[in-house]
Amino acid sequence: MRIAVLDVDGTLIAGTLAGPLPAMLAEVGLVPRDRLARLRRAQVASDAEDPQAAARMNELFAAMLSDVPCRAVSAVTARLWQRQRNRLFNFTRPLTAALKEAGYVPLLISGGPQEMVAYLACELGVTLFCGTRFEAADGLFTGRVAAPVADGKDRAAQALAGAGRIDWPGSLAVGNSLGDVSSLSRVGRPVAFEPSPALRMLARHHSWPVCDRTSLLTYLRDQAALPVSPPAPARDTRSAHRAAPPASVSSATRRLTERLLAQVGGQGAVTGECSGRVTESALMLTLLRRQKALPEVQSRLHAYLSRSRAAADAFDAAVIDATLDGIPAGDRHRLIEQTFDGAAQHSSDRKKLALEAILAVVGPEPFHVDAPSHAFEHHNEATWTRLRQIAIHHLQVPDPVAPELTARLLRLTERGQDRGIIEGNVFAHLFALLSLQRTVPGHRVIHDGIIALAKAVRDDGGMPFIASEEIFCTATAGLALARAGADRQVLHTMGDYLASQQAGNGGWAYAQDVVQTDTDTATHVLSFLRALGPERYRANLHAARQFLAAHLGEDGGMPTYLPGQPSEPTMTANTITALQPYHFVHGPLLERATRYLLNAQKPDGTFERSWSLSEANAMLRALNALTLAHRHNPSMHHGRLGPAIDSIHQRLLVTANPDGGWGQTPGEDSDPMSTAYTLTALAPTHRTHPTAHSGLHYLLGEHNPDGGYTSPSDQAAPRPLRYTIPVLTDIFVLLALTHYA
Repeated sequence: MRIAVLDVDGTLIAGTLAGPLPAMLAEVGLVPRDRLARLRRAQVASDAEDPQAAARMNELFAAMLSDVPCRAVSAVTARLWQRQRNRLFNFTRPLTAALKEAGYVPLLISGGPQEMVAYLACELGVTLFCGTRFEAADGLFTGRVAAPVADGKDRAAQALAGAGRIDWPGSLAVGNSLGDVSSLSRVGRPVAFEPSPALRMLARHHSWPVCDRTSLLTYLRDQAALPVSPPAPARDTRSAHRAAPPASVSSATRRLTERLLAQVGGQGAVTGECSGRVTESALMLTLLRRQKALPEVQSRLHAYLSRSRAAADAFDAAVIDATLDGIPAGDRHRLIEQTFDGAAQHSSDRKKLALEAILAVVGPEPFHVDAPSHAFEHHNEATWTRLRQIAIHHLQVPDPVAPELTARLLRLTERGQDRGIIEGNVFAHLFALLSLQRTVPGHRVIHDGIIALAKAVRDDGGMPFIASEEIFCTATAGLALARAGADRQVLHTMGDYLASQQAGNGGWAYAQDVVQTDTDTATHVLSFLRALGPERYRANLHAARQFLAAHLGEDGGMPTYLPGQPSEPTMTANTITALQPYHFVHGPLLERATRYLLNAQKPDGTFERSWSLSEANAMLRALNALTLAHRHNPSMHHGRLGPAIDSIHQRLLVTANPDGGWGQTPGEDSDPMSTAYTLTALAPTHRTHPTAHSGLHYLLGEHNPDGGYTSPSDQAAPRPLRYTIPVLTDIFVLLALTHYA
C-alpha cells in the first residue's frame, strides 16, 4: 500500500490543533490554574523540537486531567474543534481528497490528543490516524498517559497499517519539524513543509523539496501527479472600497520625510509623546478623588474613561467599571489570564501582580492582591519596577504599616520627583503616590507629585503610561531620515543631541531626565551615530560599545536593562546589529550572541516578542542580526544561519493577509506598523516578490490625509498592556518606504 504520512500541527493547521485546550479547561474550572501555570512554564522552558520535551508536555497535560470527568473534557474538546476547524489551511481538504483519489492511504499522525486528531480525521474522511491517548478509569482521567505516539512516525505508520505491506519508495510524507524526520527519511517523496530551521538544514542536506502553504498543492500536482487544482487566493474585499488610489512610493516618502522633519525640535530631539490610556487615567482619577484635588482634572479624566468604555477590551473595561461605578472585577485571576492569553505574552507572577494591583487599587474594596511572596521580592530590576514593587508591597502589608516602610517609599518618591515625573514613568509614580496616600494622605510629597503628573494630562483628558520617549524616537527617526536622504545639518543636530544625552555608563535612557539606561535605546543610538559620523562621535561610540559588552549574559544573550537580568532575543539581535561593524574587536561576544539568537528561534521561524506585540518586530531585528552574521561568515554555527534566515523569510511571506498587509500575528487585521516591519525585513532579498509588492500597495493606501500614518499600538508595558507613541508609526513606515523608493 502507498501511504501519505501527514503531520498535523503546523502542517495541516496553523499552529497547534489542541494548543488552546489546557486554557479552555482551566477557564471552565475543570483543572486547577496552578497546574496550567506549571504546564505553561514548562512549555516556555522547553525545546519544541525535542521528542523528550514533547513527551514531558503530554505527561504534564495528563497530570492536569487527574480526576477530571472524561465526559466534561470531551465537551470542551468538541467546542474547541468547532473553533479550530476554521483554521485548517486552505489546501488541507483538497490535499487529502486528492491523495485518496490518487491511490494513497492518508495517515494522520500527531503527538496531540487522540480525540482532537479524531475530529480532524472525521472532517477529512481519513480512517487511519493516531494521537496521544490519556488513561481513564471509571469515567475519570487518572493523570497518566495511556498510549503515546510510538517513537518515530515511521513506526507509528507501520502500526496503523497493521499487517499491510507499506510501499515506502512509492509513499509520500509531509512534515514541518524534526519529529517528522523518520517518516520523511523512509518515503520516496518527502516534503518539508514550512520547515523549522533544524529541519530545513536536513532538507538541504538530503535535497528534500521545501514547500509552503502557497506552493504545496502545485508541487504535488506537478511532481506527484496529484489530481488537484490549487485553491484560488482569497480575495480582498476591503481594498475595493479604498477612497483613493495609493500614492507613489517617492511621493509618500517625501511627504512622510517632511512630516517627520517638522517634528525635530531646535535641540535636535523628536519628542515622542505618549498618548493617554485607561490604566493611568483610572489611577490618576482614583488618586485625585482620595486627595480631593484638582476637580477640573477629575472631570476630564472621568470623561476620557467614559468615552473609552465602548471600545475597551475586557481588562480596561473592568478598570473603568471599578473606577467610575465602583463595580469590583469579578474573577481577577481569570481576567488576568485572559489578558495575557489574548496578547500571546508569557505571564510571570510579577507581571500578574502589576495587573492585579491595578484592579485592586481602583476598586471599591480594601486593597488586597493574591500573589506569592516572591512576586514582591527585589531582583536587580529597573528603577521604576523597583518603585512600583515597593509601592504595591506598601499597599498590601496589614495595618499598622511599619514607619520604616513609609519612610523608604517617601524618600524614593521625593528624590525621584525632583526631576518631575519619576523616571518619566507615570504608571510607577502614580502607584507610589497612591501607596503614600494610605499612610501620609496630606503629605507635601503627594501634593507635589500630583502637580507634576497633572502636567502630563493629554488634550483628550487621558493620562499616558510614560511622558515621552524622545531619545529612542530621535534615534529611530534619525535612522529613517538618514536613509531618506534628509539634510545632513538636521541629522547632525539630532546626532549631537543624542551624544549629549549619553549617560555616564556609556548607555542611553529612553527619555531625557531618566536615569535608567537600556540596551534597546543604546543599540539604536549607536547605529545612528555610527552611520552619521563614526569619527565625529568616536568617543560616544567607544563608550556605548563598552556599555553593551558589560551587559552580555552567561547564556550569550542581552537583557533590556541591567546585567544579570534574563536575556531577550530582540535585545540580543539589536546588539549583534550594532556591534557587527566592530567584529574585529567584539568577535567572541558576537559569536556567543548569535548562538543565543539561533537557539531562541522557534520552529515556525518566530521569536519571543519582547516589548512589541507584533511578531514581525522581533523577526525584523533577528533577521538583521543573522544576515550580518551570515554575511561575515556563512559557515559559522555549523551552517545554521542560512536555514534560520530562510525560516524568517518563509514565515513573513506566508502570513500576509488578503488585503496585502500584515497584522500583529497571523490572522489579525492588517496594520501599517506590522506591515512596515515586514516590508523592511523582506526588502533586501524579496524586494520584487509579489507578496512584498502587495504589501507596499496596502501600505501606500493607508496614509492619512496629512501624509502620516495611524496604527494600533504594538508596544506593551507593563506587559501585556498596550501604550502608544504615535510618531513611531511614521518612523517605521518611512524606514520601510526608503527600501522601495
